[in-house]
Amino acid sequence: MEAPEILYERLRHLVVEDPRETRRIFLQLLDSGGPALDQFLGSISSPADGRLRQVVATALRNHRDRERLAPHLIAWQEIETDEFTHRAIARALKGLDTRSAEQTALALEVARLTAAIGRELAQRERLNRELEIAQEVQEHFFPQRLPSIPGLDYCGRCRPAREVGGDYYDFLELPEGRLGVAVGDVSGKGIGAALMMASLEASLRSQASVGHDLAELMRRVNSLMYEASSANRYATLFYAEYDPRSHRLCYVNAGHNPPLILRKSALGCQVLRLETGGPVIGLLPQRYEQESFPLVVGDLAVLFTDGVSESMNGRDEEWGEERLIEFAKTCQGLPAFEVMTRILAAAEAFAAGAAQHDDMTLVVLRVLT
Repeated sequence: MEAPEILYERLRHLVVEDPRETRRIFLQLLDSGGPALDQFLGSISSPADGRLRQVVATALRNHRDRERLAPHLIAWQEIETDEFTHRAIARALKGLDTRSAEQTALALEVARLTAAIGRELAQRERLNRELEIAQEVQEHFFPQRLPSIPGLDYCGRCRPAREVGGDYYDFLELPEGRLGVAVGDVSGKGIGAALMMASLEASLRSQASVGHDLAELMRRVNSLMYEASSANRYATLFYAEYDPRSHRLCYVNAGHNPPLILRKSALGCQVLRLETGGPVIGLLPQRYEQESFPLVVGDLAVLFTDGVSESMNGRDEEWGEERLIEFAKTCQGLPAFEVMTRILAAAEAFAAGAAQHDDMTLVVLRVLT
């Protein structure tokens, strides 16, 4: 005789195609008895197993069979929702002294629930471990070291809302001493978003060293993501290359929150936005535009995902870009790491303990010389 779990899987499919053969196989198991019978009977307790329970209840040949299965029949009677199966079970129980069987049925139900809870806990533990592994892998996608760029102080950080997230940032060491800077936000959350984020990073890195035409680079990245991602997945992406020799930042903005350039002027602090580019990537074949932006000594660039600007408090109020800008103005002259730390702390203080609803990513660049 097959193992009870294998027999259960076979009969739950066979009962739809051939109830008579299912009945014959079950009676063989009934006659063989032993722990395998109780294990099989205990396994047919889900709502989807009603048809199998009906075959078992109608297969009982005599009073002895019905008395032997009474505890299971009583337990099934409590959970059965199908009218015909419920009647079949009631007929099988008719005329039996069920007082002692009820106690046995209760013990069986407790054992079944305990086993189900144990399986659920084991499943959750396995999933938690898988999430921990995914988190460790994703952390290695983020920059592990910062290329040294003359005259530029910069840093970045991602704070996922869950164990794994869909935000992305990267620093690329490019030929001729240039620095590639990327910030992206994949639609959705969790492992699906994280997988697309990994694909986005691989696509961008594979294209970044090909040439200086960033509009063409973004078109190719979009094409790769369009072919690889599902119809409902997309990402916003800002990509720029900084040349320390010319102090120029060449960039393309594909539907991302426009990064901020804070520049000191005679009138106080001028705020400039990097908006040129095109739509989000991954939805449709697109063409993009690039822009070259001159940076000057003292400029502070703040690149962020909407998890930062849309940080929300317990009253469902957003921190907002205006608060972000006003706070960033107070950080002029500070090192990039301190600016980043202060902005994230300010967003967190505004939330005042409310749950983080979206990934938060922040990249800060400060031109020194």
